[in-house]
Amino acid sequence: MIRKINPKLLYGLGALVALFLVWAFFLRGSGEASSGDFTVETAAVDKGDVARLVTASGAVRALTTVEVGSQVSGQIIELDADFNSEVKEGDIIARIDPQTFESRVASAQADIASARASLDVQKANIASAEASYAQSEKEYERVKALYEQDAIARSSLEDAERTLAVSKASLDVSRAQLRSSEASLTQRQASLKSAQLDLDRTIIRSPIDGVVIERSVDVGQTVAASFSAPILFQIAQDLGDIRIDAAVVESDIGGIDAGDPATFKVDAYPAETFKGTVEQVRLASETLSNVVTYTVVIAAENRSGRLLPGMTANVEITAEKREGVLRIPEAAVRFRPPSDGVTVISSETSSDQGPRSGGGRPGGPGGNPADAILAGLDLEPARKEKIQTEMKAEFEKVRASMGEAGATFDRAGMREKIQSRMDKVLRDNLSREELAVVQKKINERTTQTRVDLYQPVGDGTLKTVPVTIGLSDGQYAEITRGAEEGDVFITRLTVPAAGN
Repeated sequence: MIRKINPKLLYGLGALVALFLVWAFFLRGSGEASSGDFTVETAAVDKGDVARLVTASGAVRALTTVEVGSQVSGQIIELDADFNSEVKEGDIIARIDPQTFESRVASAQADIASARASLDVQKANIASAEASYAQSEKEYERVKALYEQDAIARSSLEDAERTLAVSKASLDVSRAQLRSSEASLTQRQASLKSAQLDLDRTIIRSPIDGVVIERSVDVGQTVAASFSAPILFQIAQDLGDIRIDAAVVESDIGGIDAGDPATFKVDAYPAETFKGTVEQVRLASETLSNVVTYTVVIAAENRSGRLLPGMTANVEITAEKREGVLRIPEAAVRFRPPSDGVTVISSETSSDQGPRSGGGRPGGPGGNPADAILAGLDLEPARKEKIQTEMKAEFEKVRASMGEAGATFDRAGMREKIQSRMDKVLRDNLSREELAVVQKKINERTTQTRVDLYQPVGDGTLKTVPVTIGLSDGQYAEITRGAEEGDVFITRLTVPAAGN
């Protein structure tokens, strides 16, 4: 016999089962998350290369681009070059109507013929004047002799003297006219040369070997060269050797020097990376929208000819590079634990491991910054001790001048004064080459940053480890202090969702 079960009893049992499931999946799961039930991804410190990369963009250009213009005005009657034409130095690439200039040459030649005829007339006049002068001179000598013998009157002698003087003046005039005719001939010859030069300029020739990348005129067009030479062609000297003028912002220009390697991409070939080298860092700055940039010229080969002038290149310049240094993936530097469900302790309070050597504190061994600055120099002990002594004395002078209160509250001002004094000590005691090494070392120290990395301890606890990082290339960061090769740090932490 089957008994009927009370429906109210069934409803009550169902409610109990539902409450049990809620407790099992939600309340119980929440307790596990708070007790440290999470998964972590880690990365180990290894040795490798780290570089500081500077990104910029610029336009591709030819090594040398020459703008070919016209020095004379006229109508274009012939074009012997077009876009992409390969030309050699001296090749004819265009012609301007020469008729006007040919008539000027003919006129100048006629002027020269006239000047030469006038010159011949003046030479004949000189010959006649010389003969008259010689005859007058003989007549004067004869009359003078007769007058000395009282054979003639004095008036006859005076007439002979006057005739001789007139003949002499006529000869001088003829000689002056000859010189004038010679000068006129020279002037006409110069005019002919100028007219011939203008005629020659109606033939436009290529000044270099290269490729025509721009043509600005057509046959029948009239060009006017009144005030400036109109541009007819642009010729790129050698597209196998290109340059990129990259605009680098002022915050990134430090450390970029000639010879630094660079890579770049262009939109035409997005999957290919091209290589180049920094050729020049130009000193002149440009300001646009309150952003100061400097032009960095990058040299690159283009033997295939695929890189064309005007292409936009996205450049990465390796400003600094450290080889064989300790490094950690950037994900570990960026990692920060969640605020809930994770316990974080510092390395100094960790029970299973004492404080690490170095502890991420700056200063190096002995805490003497002069040792780190002079470490890259091969100095004699006495010379090194002298520099260290002077640095220490300058440091004490700065502290004494600022007082204890000033040194405590104005640390930035104190650092600035100390740096100024230290620079003076270094300039007084080091050569230019040694100063360059020291400046590089100082730049390396100023790029270092102290950060906290995280290590899993267990039982839902993380431990912070202070380290000092230097260069970063976006993928790896250099570790200068606070960690050793093989140390493991967290790059990612995942806390399971409630109920999982």
